[in-house]
Amino acid sequence: MKQSVLLSIRPRFAESILNGSKTYELRRRFPNLQPGTTVYLYASSPTKAIVGSFISADVLFASVIELWRSLRSQLAIEANEFTTYFQGVTAGVAIPATEVTRYPEPISLDVMRREMKIEPSQSFRYLHEDAEICLHLLLAEVPAGVPDGAHNRAPVGAKARDASDSHAER
Repeated sequence: MKQSVLLSIRPRFAESILNGSKTYELRRRFPNLQPGTTVYLYASSPTKAIVGSFISADVLFASVIELWRSLRSQLAIEANEFTTYFQGVTAGVAIPATEVTRYPEPISLDVMRREMKIEPSQSFRYLHEDAEICLHLLLAEVPAGVPDGAHNRAPVGAKARDASDSHAER
């Protein structure tokens, strides 16, 4: 089973991925990410929510110069920002974002803490199966257009534990 990743990203870059103007996410370093891995987008402050996801394709490891030359039109970033981000390193990682999904209702940091029992990291974190199952249940339960906390739902943690037993072969 591929372990999913929760990727912390600035809100404007998350939006660029979600609207299709950015098709590669850049990182100075990144874990060994297999093609087909689900990458959940946590938009950092001021949004502070999981806003969508994508499926990774083959990760590109290349020199910073090569990344810019070959991908600049797909990065939604200016040259000076790119240079500043990669300052002090000679190589980087470009993660292709395919099958992008925007969530109708973002999953807030409060809900992540309370129901998924996770904290976003500054860069990325692997998601345990229970947290990912809980996320899927939350996404299925949140009616579009209803503010967070305005609906009454049972605690999801218990459902995630039950669901993980029936999804052992995921």
